[in-house]
Order: sequence, then structure tokens, then C-alpha cells
Amino acid sequence: MLQAKISPMEADTVTIAFRDKSRGYEISPDRVPLTFLTAVSKDVQDFIKGPGKDIDMAEVEVCIRHGSLAIQSGHVVSASLVADIQALSRSTDLAKVSKRRREIVRKWQERAHRVKGFVVRIATPWTGNDILVSGETNYREARSSRVVTVERYIKGEILDLGGVTDSNAHIKLPDGQKLTIKTDRELIRSEPRNLVYREVHLRIRAKLDLDTQKLSDPELISFVDYEPKFDPNRFAEAVRKGREAWRDVGDPAEWVRSIRGEN
Repeated sequence: MLQAKISPMEADTVTIAFRDKSRGYEISPDRVPLTFLTAVSKDVQDFIKGPGKDIDMAEVEVCIRHGSLAIQSGHVVSASLVADIQALSRSTDLAKVSKRRREIVRKWQERAHRVKGFVVRIATPWTGNDILVSGETNYREARSSRVVTVERYIKGEILDLGGVTDSNAHIKLPDGQKLTIKTDRELIRSEPRNLVYREVHLRIRAKLDLDTQKLSDPELISFVDYEPKFDPNRFAEAVRKGREAWRDVGDPAEWVRSIRGEN
């Protein structure tokens, strides 16, 4: 059971505890994947730092505790952190939380909805109850977001394709950004080419936020057979035909102006 309660001796501590059994065992200080520990440590640092204007992260020290894996920081003095924690305890509206902490909570919420049993509990002295992020909670921005479903053609290098449980395509875009696209197993099986580590064109369906222009929940529709080539013979033939058609036109620019009626 996830434990993250604060004792009276820990009146200025922030405890962020994670529970995750997706690897077949429950994480703890005794056993945790290194990549998971690295990721959540970065999340905790970003969450505590927030806007970064009223806290010196060099002064923040932490300890790792059971329950399942809890990162506890002491002597945290940050007015913005207190305000955001209290906002999270009162409402699920992330619009009331500063941007950086909002992004972290949204990230945890998305994982909780995607990975069964993933839970984050935040315990501080500033609220009556712990804050819970799980598959049962729904932290989101309450403002009416303008999101539409769109189709896009994208180009990128496929880094990985398929998966044991969820079938995804991991794409590296030309700007270096990495995108995970939901795929259909039959669509992958029907593709005769090995596309891994190849630059491909994809047709995808995704949700587009009209305010931020960010795409989310991308899903593969099809691989696009797009291999442009330059044929010098066909180009030379097109040039020849063009010259033949314009042979009797002395000044092409003047001819266009006369057609337009520009006297």
C-alpha cells in the first residue's frame, strides 16, 4: 500500500511517492529500474522548482523512502509551491497551477491512465489531505480547449516499430523531436519493407490544439510510398516541348501581359 504521510517532525517536507507494478513487481528503494528512477527524479525536481524564481534548488536535499518509492525533500521554502499544492488539493483544474508543475501533473495523469496501477501521491503540510494522481483522477485544464481531429503527412526516421503489448512506431522528426505513434499490427505485417532506421513518410491522424498547435494522440493511418526522383531524360523532353510551343513568341513576358490585358 502506498504510504506518504507526514509526521509532525516533518512540517516543512514535500514527499512525492510513486507506485508502479508494470514491470511485474512493485517498485521500492530496494528495487527500481534505473530509467524509471532517473525519470521520476527529474519530474520531482521540476515539480519542486516550478517557475524557479523563489527557490534555490542547490539547497534542496532529499531522501528515498519506502511507500512504494517515495522521494522526500526537506526545508522547502517556496510560496509558489505552496500555492500550487493548495490549488491541486482544492480542484482538478490545472489552469490554476503554474505552467511547469501543470505539465508534470499532466504527464503523471496521462501515465496513470495508460499504465494500470501507476499512482503518484503528494504529501505536504499545507493541505489537509494528500494529493493523489491515479487512473481514477482527472486533472485537466478546465478552460474550454479548442481541439480538433486532423490528418497530417509527416516525414521522419523510424527508430522502433511494433511492441510486445502496445504496437507503436517511434519516429525521429527532422527537427530532432521524437514522436510515438500508435500503430496497427496488421498494417505493420502487410508492409513488405523493413522500415526501421529508414526515413519514411507517414499519414497520421491526431488531435490538434488550435491554441498551442501541438499534436497529441497520433495514430498511423498508412505508410506513404513517396520516393521522389529526378529523371534527366523526362526533364529534357519537357524543356524541348516547351521551347517548341513558345517558338513563335518573341517576348514571353510581353505575351503574358497582353493576355492579361496589361497595355
